[in-house]
Amino acid sequence: MGIDKGNATDLVESIYVQVLKAAEEEQFTGSSMMPALVGGGLGALVGGVIWGLIVIATGYEIGFMAWGIGLLSGFAVVFFSKGRRGIPLQIIAVLSSVLGIAVGKYVTFFHFFKEAILKKYAVEIASNVSIFSEEVIYIFIDGIGSMVSGFDILWVILAVITAWRIPKGIGLKLEK
Repeated sequence: MGIDKGNATDLVESIYVQVLKAAEEEQFTGSSMMPALVGGGLGALVGGVIWGLIVIATGYEIGFMAWGIGLLSGFAVVFFSKGRRGIPLQIIAVLSSVLGIAVGKYVTFFHFFKEAILKKYAVEIASNVSIFSEEVIYIFIDGIGSMVSGFDILWVILAVITAWRIPKGIGLKLEK
């Protein structure tokens, strides 16, 4: 259809070589594991803290930001692993997105928990409550069920799907 058979063969072969080269460059390697973990962790931490601060500042839990954490985690994993992709990196991205959502929920919880202590007791007692306190973390974990709604589950699912898809490879198996 507009190209002769010889040129078509050359064109298909050049595209095939480019696709194989792209697949080889993005293939997961063991050396990309640590950078992916760092990237996913940073994406989760930054996304979760920003989400928590926005909730504190506005007084509204903007659920779609959880989806953004999945997006950020997926891109951070790919970026820090220098464009590598594959199932191990997809798992890191998914776990990072869930961790980021938990961080956002925890930052929000801690703020309102400390505010409640301040109102009920005194400034002195509230100032002794640390964000890294084991007791506060246990209270958060124990009460997480009451902090999660159906919409939260929807946004977590969307975050997980997004985080899973971003570091997905192009699906070619390279023979060595």
